[in-house]
Amino acid sequence: GHDDSNPGADDGPGPDGLAHFEDAGEAMEDALSRLSPSERAAFALRHFEGRSTDEIAEALDVAPGAAKHAVFRAVRKLREALRPWGETSEIA
Repeated sequence: GHDDSNPGADDGPGPDGLAHFEDAGEAMEDALSRLSPSERAAFALRHFEGRSTDEIAEALDVAPGAAKHAVFRAVRKLREALRPWGETSEIA
């Protein structure tokens, strides 16, 4: 049979690497929880759904400038919160 639990079976990260990712995931959740609802929504629409600023503005019923600023604030707060992990390039 095929055993996916064998840690030497692939070239992925070892247990230390996986723990690092789990910690970073918890940090990301904590960082997201610090955002205001509008910042969290704007960030999710922009970075998880790839929406444009105009689409975000429409979804949140705000002006495009306000939507853009909400995304900017969210990214800035997340970068600050995730700085210890040093791997925030993918959210910028």
